[in-house]
Amino acid sequence: MKEWKIKQTDNLKLPNLPQYPALILKLLALRGFTDEEKIRDFLDPDYNKLHDPFLFADMQKAVSRIRQAVAAAELITIYADYDADAITAASVVYLALQKLGAKIDYYIPDRFTEGYGVNLEAVKKISEAGAKLIITVDCGTNSIEEAELCQTLGIDLIITDHHEVTGPPAGGLPQAFALINPKNPKDGYPFPYLTGVGVAYKLVQALDMKGWEKWLLDLVAIGTVADCQSLSGENRILVSFGLKVLKKSRWPGVAALIKAVGVDLRSLDTYTLGFLLAPRINAAGRLTHASAAFKLLTANDPHEAVTLAKELNELNIRRQMLTDQVLSEARAQVELAVEKKVFVLHSEDWPKGIVGLVAGKLAEEFSRPVLVMEKGEIFATGSARSVADFDLVAALNFAKDYLQKFGGHTQAAGFTLVVEHIEAFHQKLLEYAESINFMIVPPSLELDAVLQPSDISWENYDMLKQFAPFGIGNRKPRFAGFGLKVLDLRTVGNASKHLKSCLAFGEHTLDAIAFNQGFIANTLKIGDTVDAAFELNANEWNGNKSLQLKILDIKA
Repeated sequence: MKEWKIKQTDNLKLPNLPQYPALILKLLALRGFTDEEKIRDFLDPDYNKLHDPFLFADMQKAVSRIRQAVAAAELITIYADYDADAITAASVVYLALQKLGAKIDYYIPDRFTEGYGVNLEAVKKISEAGAKLIITVDCGTNSIEEAELCQTLGIDLIITDHHEVTGPPAGGLPQAFALINPKNPKDGYPFPYLTGVGVAYKLVQALDMKGWEKWLLDLVAIGTVADCQSLSGENRILVSFGLKVLKKSRWPGVAALIKAVGVDLRSLDTYTLGFLLAPRINAAGRLTHASAAFKLLTANDPHEAVTLAKELNELNIRRQMLTDQVLSEARAQVELAVEKKVFVLHSEDWPKGIVGLVAGKLAEEFSRPVLVMEKGEIFATGSARSVADFDLVAALNFAKDYLQKFGGHTQAAGFTLVVEHIEAFHQKLLEYAESINFMIVPPSLELDAVLQPSDISWENYDMLKQFAPFGIGNRKPRFAGFGLKVLDLRTVGNASKHLKSCLAFGEHTLDAIAFNQGFIANTLKIGDTVDAAFELNANEWNGNKSLQLKILDIKA
């Protein structure tokens, strides 16, 4: 059972805006919106309020060089990493350059033989193929040697990326023709939380596509949600409009993928993006090669798109089975070191395409940083996932003497090290945890407000829908309700996995569903009074529409 943490609203200053219900004003104020204009921008995102792409210092240089390459029919190679953010970013740039009539190619490294990021051998291959311009997406910020090689080979390198600067010397940047990264400390771009596909879209915006670039927003939305960045500021605008474009996508691959997962176009949301579409795009790079996903998103032939979507669907099923297996084995290792503040787990049998997923699930489950590795004969390659107060980039930098390379964000990172250094590396991370006085906090449930029976209304529900798109940095509002009476109770689903109930809350009688909590039926009975943590949802069935509760936790 989780501890409930209800946000304090006693001293919250609410704006004098009577056109909004009191509950909505309270929730807006908790998100930092008390000014009428900011409230309007939040509830009704405005595409025209995206920042000028030329606020990136090197953007004009990049645009001029791309225009020159298109005019001279020079070969441009797009260099991408292999996750959903990178693949959508590569697709955005590829489709835009195709629209401009460019001569283009792409290069996506093999996760299993090359690893992440730009590598020297790949640059040589691209040079041999005749490219005079490389545009990276979602990588390159710390590729100092690779940038030097590009200069030697007479290749201009345009880097579009969003990762933290970790290159040597401290804060060192590659000598690229242009570097476009909101994390570049020398740049000062006003929104630092763009994803790789977000930065790629800013480049396309700057190419002045006369509005055509908006058709790429569905791809931008998928990659943005997949990369788990804050859905605030520009990201909120991009995803909001991306969901609208997704309903009428121009790309056969996107349409085929939506059909393959069986999603109703009327119900597209960030769950669709993050948990249905993105995992299938990621599955290719995790198990085989990400080029299959790239080919799907850039396909022109609907028949080819259907075949590729089916292939990704099947790969995702395999990925799910492998993840469950590795997760079970990793938990067994956790049980032997459950007292440690940082988990470092490894095995020769864990595919490197799966370790990031497992690290994420364990970090959430145990409320501490988790690093999971595939251990080879000489090198171990891993992914790390963290919790709020533990900066992974800072931690890996603290332990960099043991690392061959590393990179990423504060909450998610990748790394490579020599196998014999694993134990010393782990000790260094534990030392870092002590140096910042990192504390393991038991799992908790953050709730926005206590909901009264009088707050249950269609007016409030309709306003809450305008808080979408939901995700990191803009979670769906969660409430606590006290003194609900159990009127009906039963388990549903395979193996009685879920709990379905009917609850009396003041004058309301509400259906409620608690996913994966069927076991609660053993501790409750009809007539009990309970406290519940929940989200407010709507249910439509046979033309009938009713408000219902999605139970997150329940206490007798």
